[in-house]
Amino acid sequence: MKGDIMPVIRIRPLVTLFASAATAVFAAIAPASAQAPGLPMWVIKDADSTIYITGTVHMLPASLKWDSEKLTKAMKDSTELWLEVPMSSDPMKSAMAMAPTLMKYAIASKPLSSLLTPEEKATLDAKIRKSELPPETPMVVNIMKPWYATLLVGLSPLMSAGFDPAAGIDVKIAKMAEDDGDAIKGFETMEEQIKLLASGTDEEQLEGLREALKQTDAKIEEATKKGEVAFTAWANGDLDTLAAYFSDALNDPALADSTAMDALLKNRNENWAGQIETMLKGSGTHFIAVGAGHLVGPDSVQERLKLRGISTSRY
Repeated sequence: MKGDIMPVIRIRPLVTLFASAATAVFAAIAPASAQAPGLPMWVIKDADSTIYITGTVHMLPASLKWDSEKLTKAMKDSTELWLEVPMSSDPMKSAMAMAPTLMKYAIASKPLSSLLTPEEKATLDAKIRKSELPPETPMVVNIMKPWYATLLVGLSPLMSAGFDPAAGIDVKIAKMAEDDGDAIKGFETMEEQIKLLASGTDEEQLEGLREALKQTDAKIEEATKKGEVAFTAWANGDLDTLAAYFSDALNDPALADSTAMDALLKNRNENWAGQIETMLKGSGTHFIAVGAGHLVGPDSVQERLKLRGISTSRY
Protein backbone atom coordinates (compact mmCIF):
# COMPACT_ATOMS: atom_id res chain seq x y z
CA MET A 1 0.00 0.00 0.00
CA LYS A 2 7.67 -0.12 0.74
CA GLY A 3 11.16 -1.25 1.86
CA ASP A 4 11.59 -1.43 5.55
CA ILE A 5 9.42 1.38 6.84
CA MET A 6 9.35 0.29 10.47
CA PRO A 7 11.48 2.40 12.83
CA VAL A 8 13.90 0.86 15.27
CA ILE A 9 11.72 1.80 18.23
CA ARG A 10 8.94 -0.56 19.20
CA ILE A 11 5.64 0.55 17.63
CA ARG A 12 2.39 -0.97 16.57
CA PRO A 13 2.53 -2.56 13.13
CA LEU A 14 0.82 -0.87 10.21
CA VAL A 15 -2.14 -3.20 10.33
CA THR A 16 -2.97 -1.85 13.79
CA LEU A 17 -2.82 1.69 12.47
CA PHE A 18 -5.02 0.62 9.57
CA ALA A 19 -7.52 -1.16 11.78
CA SER A 20 -7.73 1.78 14.18
CA ALA A 21 -8.12 4.29 11.38
CA ALA A 22 -10.57 2.03 9.56
CA THR A 23 -12.65 1.62 12.71
CA ALA A 24 -12.80 5.39 13.02
CA VAL A 25 -13.72 5.97 9.39
CA PHE A 26 -16.07 2.99 9.09
CA ALA A 27 -17.72 4.06 12.34
CA ALA A 28 -18.47 7.31 10.59
CA ILE A 29 -21.15 5.69 8.52
CA ALA A 30 -23.93 4.93 10.94
CA PRO A 31 -27.30 5.57 9.27
CA ALA A 32 -28.58 9.10 9.89
CA SER A 33 -32.03 10.55 9.49
CA ALA A 34 -32.87 13.17 6.85
CA GLN A 35 -29.68 12.42 4.95
CA ALA A 36 -29.38 13.98 1.51
CA PRO A 37 -27.27 11.65 -0.66
CA GLY A 38 -24.39 12.90 -2.71
CA LEU A 39 -20.74 12.05 -2.11
CA PRO A 40 -18.20 14.85 -2.63
CA MET A 41 -16.67 14.72 -6.10
CA TRP A 42 -13.84 16.43 -7.94
CA VAL A 43 -12.96 16.75 -11.60
CA ILE A 44 -9.71 17.27 -13.52
CA LYS A 45 -9.82 18.39 -17.14
CA ASP A 46 -7.35 19.10 -19.89
CA ALA A 47 -7.68 19.34 -23.66
CA ASP A 48 -8.49 15.66 -24.18
CA SER A 49 -9.00 14.12 -20.69
CA THR A 50 -11.62 14.24 -17.96
CA ILE A 51 -11.04 12.54 -14.60
CA TYR A 52 -13.72 12.32 -11.92
CA ILE A 53 -12.75 11.53 -8.32
CA THR A 54 -14.85 10.52 -5.31
CA GLY A 55 -14.24 9.00 -1.89
CA THR A 56 -15.51 5.60 -0.83
CA VAL A 57 -16.20 3.77 2.40
CA HIS A 58 -15.47 0.05 2.24
CA MET A 59 -18.25 -1.18 4.54
CA LEU A 60 -21.77 0.19 4.83
CA PRO A 61 -25.24 -0.73 6.02
CA ALA A 62 -27.11 -1.90 2.94
CA SER A 63 -29.87 0.68 3.51
CA LEU A 64 -27.60 3.73 3.46
CA LYS A 65 -27.98 5.94 0.35
CA TRP A 66 -24.98 7.85 -0.95
CA ASP A 67 -25.30 8.04 -4.74
CA SER A 68 -26.42 11.04 -6.78
CA GLU A 69 -27.37 12.01 -10.31
CA LYS A 70 -24.00 13.66 -10.89
CA LEU A 71 -22.16 10.50 -9.80
CA THR A 72 -24.30 8.32 -12.06
CA LYS A 73 -23.72 10.67 -14.99
CA ALA A 74 -19.96 10.75 -14.39
CA MET A 75 -19.88 6.96 -14.31
CA LYS A 76 -21.87 6.77 -17.54
CA ASP A 77 -19.51 9.22 -19.23
CA SER A 78 -16.41 7.32 -18.11
CA THR A 79 -14.86 4.41 -19.97
CA GLU A 80 -12.71 3.06 -17.15
CA LEU A 81 -12.84 2.89 -13.35
CA TRP A 82 -9.80 3.20 -11.10
CA LEU A 83 -10.04 1.76 -7.57
CA GLU A 84 -7.37 1.24 -4.93
CA VAL A 85 -7.05 -2.32 -6.25
CA PRO A 86 -8.84 -3.92 -9.21
CA MET A 87 -11.83 -5.82 -7.89
CA SER A 88 -15.03 -7.53 -8.85
CA SER A 89 -18.42 -6.41 -7.60
CA ASP A 90 -18.89 -10.02 -6.47
CA PRO A 91 -17.24 -10.28 -3.01
CA MET A 92 -16.82 -14.04 -3.43
CA LYS A 93 -14.87 -13.59 -6.65
CA SER A 94 -12.71 -10.94 -5.02
CA ALA A 95 -12.07 -13.20 -2.03
CA MET A 96 -11.08 -16.09 -4.25
CA ALA A 97 -8.71 -13.87 -6.21
CA MET A 98 -7.15 -12.60 -3.01
CA ALA A 99 -6.82 -15.99 -1.28
CA PRO A 100 -3.40 -17.10 -2.63
CA THR A 101 -1.75 -13.78 -1.71
CA LEU A 102 -3.44 -13.71 1.68
CA MET A 103 -2.19 -17.19 2.46
CA LYS A 104 1.33 -16.17 1.43
CA TYR A 105 1.48 -13.38 3.99
CA ALA A 106 -0.96 -14.50 6.68
CA ILE A 107 -0.31 -18.19 7.44
CA ALA A 108 1.71 -18.54 10.65
CA SER A 109 4.39 -21.06 11.60
CA LYS A 110 2.83 -21.64 15.01
CA PRO A 111 -0.73 -21.39 16.40
CA LEU A 112 -1.72 -17.91 17.48
CA SER A 113 -3.11 -19.37 20.70
CA SER A 114 0.42 -20.39 21.71
CA LEU A 115 1.43 -16.70 21.73
CA LEU A 116 -1.51 -15.42 23.77
CA THR A 117 -2.50 -15.78 27.38
CA PRO A 118 -5.71 -17.74 28.04
CA GLU A 119 -7.43 -14.44 28.84
CA GLU A 120 -6.28 -12.85 25.58
CA LYS A 121 -7.39 -15.87 23.59
CA ALA A 122 -10.81 -15.79 25.25
CA THR A 123 -11.15 -12.07 24.49
CA LEU A 124 -10.18 -12.63 20.85
CA ASP A 125 -12.70 -15.43 20.44
CA ALA A 126 -15.43 -13.37 22.11
CA LYS A 127 -14.84 -10.38 19.82
CA ILE A 128 -14.97 -12.59 16.73
CA ARG A 129 -18.15 -14.32 17.92
CA LYS A 130 -19.92 -10.96 18.13
CA SER A 131 -19.61 -10.54 14.38
CA GLU A 132 -21.60 -12.27 11.66
CA LEU A 133 -18.56 -14.31 10.61
CA PRO A 134 -18.86 -18.12 10.23
CA PRO A 135 -18.54 -20.13 13.46
CA GLU A 136 -15.26 -21.70 12.29
CA THR A 137 -13.57 -18.28 12.06
CA PRO A 138 -11.73 -18.58 15.43
CA MET A 139 -10.19 -21.84 14.24
CA VAL A 140 -9.03 -20.17 11.02
CA VAL A 141 -7.64 -17.16 12.88
CA ASN A 142 -5.61 -19.49 15.09
CA ILE A 143 -3.43 -20.50 12.14
CA MET A 144 -2.92 -16.90 11.01
CA LYS A 145 -0.31 -14.30 11.94
CA PRO A 146 -1.23 -11.68 14.54
CA TRP A 147 -1.75 -8.90 11.94
CA TYR A 148 -4.68 -10.80 10.44
CA ALA A 149 -6.35 -11.19 13.82
CA THR A 150 -5.78 -7.49 14.57
CA LEU A 151 -7.53 -6.48 11.37
CA LEU A 152 -10.43 -8.81 12.09
CA VAL A 153 -10.80 -7.45 15.62
CA GLY A 154 -10.95 -3.92 14.21
CA LEU A 155 -13.68 -4.79 11.73
CA SER A 156 -15.80 -7.42 13.48
CA PRO A 157 -17.74 -4.98 15.73
CA LEU A 158 -18.83 -3.09 12.64
CA MET A 159 -19.83 -6.28 10.86
CA SER A 160 -21.90 -7.31 13.85
CA ALA A 161 -23.62 -3.91 13.69
CA GLY A 162 -24.67 -4.51 10.11
CA PHE A 163 -21.80 -2.94 8.19
CA ASP A 164 -21.44 -5.12 5.12
CA PRO A 165 -18.42 -5.20 2.77
CA ALA A 166 -20.83 -6.18 -0.01
CA ALA A 167 -22.58 -2.84 0.46
CA GLY A 168 -19.37 -0.82 0.30
CA ILE A 169 -19.27 2.12 -2.10
CA ASP A 170 -16.35 0.66 -4.05
CA VAL A 171 -18.25 -2.58 -4.61
CA LYS A 172 -21.35 -0.73 -5.83
CA ILE A 173 -19.32 1.52 -8.13
CA ALA A 174 -17.52 -1.54 -9.50
CA LYS A 175 -20.95 -3.01 -10.33
CA MET A 176 -21.89 0.16 -12.19
CA ALA A 177 -18.67 -0.07 -14.21
CA GLU A 178 -19.27 -3.75 -14.98
CA ASP A 179 -22.81 -3.04 -16.14
CA ASP A 180 -21.46 -0.35 -18.48
CA GLY A 181 -18.70 -2.61 -19.79
CA ASP A 182 -15.97 -0.32 -18.44
CA ALA A 183 -12.47 -1.52 -17.63
CA ILE A 184 -11.68 -1.73 -13.89
CA LYS A 185 -8.11 -0.91 -12.92
CA GLY A 186 -6.22 -0.43 -9.66
CA PHE A 187 -3.61 2.00 -8.39
CA GLU A 188 -2.10 -0.86 -6.40
CA THR A 189 -2.02 -4.62 -6.52
CA MET A 190 -3.62 -6.77 -3.87
CA GLU A 191 -0.15 -8.02 -2.92
CA GLU A 192 1.07 -4.47 -2.28
CA GLN A 193 -1.81 -3.81 0.08
CA ILE A 194 -1.48 -7.09 1.94
CA LYS A 195 2.29 -6.65 2.30
CA LEU A 196 1.64 -3.30 3.94
CA LEU A 197 -0.88 -4.77 6.36
CA ALA A 198 1.50 -7.64 7.12
CA SER A 199 4.48 -5.38 7.86
CA GLY A 200 6.26 -5.40 11.20
CA THR A 201 8.08 -8.09 13.11
CA ASP A 202 6.20 -10.90 14.83
CA GLU A 203 6.72 -9.10 18.13
CA GLU A 204 5.32 -5.83 16.76
CA GLN A 205 2.33 -7.62 15.29
CA LEU A 206 1.64 -9.37 18.57
CA GLU A 207 1.89 -6.09 20.46
CA GLY A 208 -0.59 -4.58 18.03
CA LEU A 209 -3.05 -7.41 18.55
CA ARG A 210 -2.83 -7.10 22.33
CA GLU A 211 -3.61 -3.39 22.12
CA ALA A 212 -6.53 -4.07 19.79
CA LEU A 213 -7.96 -6.59 22.27
CA LYS A 214 -8.05 -3.85 24.91
CA GLN A 215 -10.51 -1.74 22.91
CA THR A 216 -13.81 -1.64 24.74
CA ASP A 217 -17.32 -1.69 23.36
CA ALA A 218 -17.86 1.69 25.00
CA LYS A 219 -15.01 3.26 23.05
CA ILE A 220 -16.30 1.84 19.77
CA GLU A 221 -19.81 3.09 20.55
CA GLU A 222 -18.44 6.56 21.29
CA ALA A 223 -16.60 6.62 17.96
CA THR A 224 -19.77 5.54 16.18
CA LYS A 225 -21.78 8.43 17.63
CA LYS A 226 -19.15 10.97 16.62
CA GLY A 227 -18.80 9.34 13.25
CA GLU A 228 -22.49 9.54 12.44
CA VAL A 229 -22.15 13.32 12.28
CA ALA A 230 -18.97 13.10 10.20
CA PHE A 231 -20.29 10.83 7.48
CA THR A 232 -23.64 12.60 7.27
CA ALA A 233 -21.64 15.73 6.47
CA TRP A 234 -19.52 13.83 3.93
CA ALA A 235 -22.62 12.49 2.19
CA ASN A 236 -23.83 16.10 1.89
CA GLY A 237 -20.57 17.33 0.39
CA ASP A 238 -19.11 18.80 3.60
CA LEU A 239 -15.38 18.02 3.59
CA ASP A 240 -14.32 19.83 6.74
CA THR A 241 -16.28 17.73 9.21
CA LEU A 242 -14.88 14.42 8.01
CA ALA A 243 -11.40 15.93 7.67
CA ALA A 244 -11.50 17.00 11.32
CA TYR A 245 -12.86 13.66 12.43
CA PHE A 246 -10.26 11.73 10.48
CA SER A 247 -7.49 14.01 11.73
CA ASP A 248 -8.55 13.48 15.34
CA ALA A 249 -8.50 9.72 14.85
CA LEU A 250 -5.05 9.69 13.29
CA ASN A 251 -3.64 12.13 15.83
CA ASP A 252 -4.37 9.69 18.61
CA PRO A 253 -1.04 9.34 20.50
CA ALA A 254 -1.19 5.60 19.87
CA LEU A 255 -1.08 6.29 16.13
CA ALA A 256 1.60 8.96 16.27
CA ASP A 257 4.42 7.24 14.38
CA SER A 258 4.85 9.49 11.34
CA THR A 259 6.86 6.96 9.33
CA ALA A 260 4.10 4.38 9.55
CA MET A 261 1.38 6.92 8.82
CA ASP A 262 3.29 8.21 5.80
CA ALA A 263 3.38 4.67 4.44
CA LEU A 264 -0.35 4.28 5.01
CA LEU A 265 -1.49 7.61 3.56
CA LYS A 266 1.00 10.21 2.29
CA ASN A 267 3.26 7.90 0.29
CA ARG A 268 0.35 6.10 -1.28
CA ASN A 269 -1.35 9.37 -2.18
CA GLU A 270 1.87 10.56 -3.82
CA ASN A 271 2.08 7.32 -5.80
CA TRP A 272 -1.50 7.68 -6.97
CA ALA A 273 -0.94 11.32 -7.93
CA GLY A 274 1.90 10.20 -10.17
CA GLN A 275 -0.35 7.67 -11.86
CA ILE A 276 -3.07 10.30 -12.34
CA GLU A 277 -0.49 12.61 -13.93
CA THR A 278 0.37 9.82 -16.38
CA MET A 279 -3.35 9.26 -16.99
CA LEU A 280 -3.73 12.92 -17.96
CA LYS A 281 -1.05 12.55 -20.63
CA GLY A 282 -3.41 10.21 -22.41
CA SER A 283 -7.00 10.90 -23.35
CA GLY A 284 -10.53 9.87 -22.47
CA THR A 285 -12.83 9.99 -19.45
CA HIS A 286 -11.90 8.16 -16.26
CA PHE A 287 -13.56 7.69 -12.85
CA ILE A 288 -11.50 7.32 -9.67
CA ALA A 289 -12.95 5.99 -6.40
CA VAL A 290 -10.59 5.60 -3.43
CA GLY A 291 -11.05 5.61 0.34
CA ALA A 292 -12.49 8.89 1.62
CA GLY A 293 -9.58 9.35 4.02
CA HIS A 294 -7.25 9.78 1.04
CA LEU A 295 -9.18 12.84 -0.14
CA VAL A 296 -9.05 14.99 2.99
CA GLY A 297 -6.23 16.59 4.95
CA PRO A 298 -2.88 18.20 4.09
CA ASP A 299 -1.50 15.11 2.36
CA SER A 300 -4.60 14.29 0.33
CA VAL A 301 -4.47 13.12 -3.26
CA GLN A 302 -5.62 16.58 -4.35
CA GLU A 303 -2.75 18.24 -2.46
CA ARG A 304 -0.20 15.83 -3.94
CA LEU A 305 -1.61 16.64 -7.39
CA LYS A 306 -1.32 20.37 -6.69
CA LEU A 307 2.39 19.92 -6.05
CA ARG A 308 2.60 18.54 -9.59
CA GLY A 309 0.79 21.55 -11.02
CA ILE A 310 -2.48 19.67 -11.47
CA SER A 311 -5.64 21.41 -10.24
CA THR A 312 -8.76 19.61 -9.06
CA SER A 313 -12.15 21.34 -8.95
CA ARG A 314 -15.27 20.40 -7.02
CA TYR A 315 -17.79 18.77 -9.32
